[in-house]
Amino acid sequence: MTEDNFAFPEWLDDFQITDEVFAVAYEAVLPPQRAWMKKTIAQVYAVNSPDSPQSKWTVNTWKGGFETEIANSPLDCVLMLVDKGATSAVRILAALAPALAVGVQNILVVFVGEGELSQPVLTGFELAGQEAVVSLSDDKFSELISFVYESEVSTAILDLRSCPTDLSYSENVRYWRAPNISVISICADEDGPDMDVVKFAHPDVTIEETTIEDLAESGGDVAIVPAELIGEALVDFKMVLSHEQEGCWMWNNLTDRFFRKDSVALAVCL
Repeated sequence: MTEDNFAFPEWLDDFQITDEVFAVAYEAVLPPQRAWMKKTIAQVYAVNSPDSPQSKWTVNTWKGGFETEIANSPLDCVLMLVDKGATSAVRILAALAPALAVGVQNILVVFVGEGELSQPVLTGFELAGQEAVVSLSDDKFSELISFVYESEVSTAILDLRSCPTDLSYSENVRYWRAPNISVISICADEDGPDMDVVKFAHPDVTIEETTIEDLAESGGDVAIVPAELIGEALVDFKMVLSHEQEGCWMWNNLTDRFFRKDSVALAVCL
């Protein structure tokens, strides 16, 4: 099966989050909060080359008298998994936006387990144009996973569940689990950051205020610092946000390459 004839099973329609639920969530999120989500979408989308063609064919000629030819195109489908503990809309959107930028045609967000999606997360999907969002029981989720595995289409699974369960291996499936973010270390000054924004963006994270001298020992997974201190903070942190970026996100280990498939040919030069 290929992208041209792949489709998610029709029974998922019965579990689709309704337009009414999306509308209520959107109205519950304040315009400044929606603006931070829009900024995250725009920035991550831009970094992941939205203007590049969907499919590419690259030929490289090497000194040994041979060449490599690489055909490149988007994966056939993406499953994003979330649960009631996945409450950071910006972190979720930062994982979704590269797939949107690449042009993956079949993207499905799956809420698994009890409870419900938070209103900011639902609003984020609305802002990103991600309408295919379903809520499934564990049994139905297993049925969906089996369907995707058996279809043998090229697939990426983005696992942002707060309590992820292991999935079996399949040759056609790439798997990415969001790194655990539990503490954000912040160096504040008179210009920021806006702590209310940080708490909105990361409602599930402990905020630790510190100084630049103590930043490396603060125990944070991420640092938020004044722009002039970014270089120093990058020595100890894989993810650093400057002031005025405190409500945004970008995953350092998830780019557009994850959502593309390559076919490679080794040939002699003609």
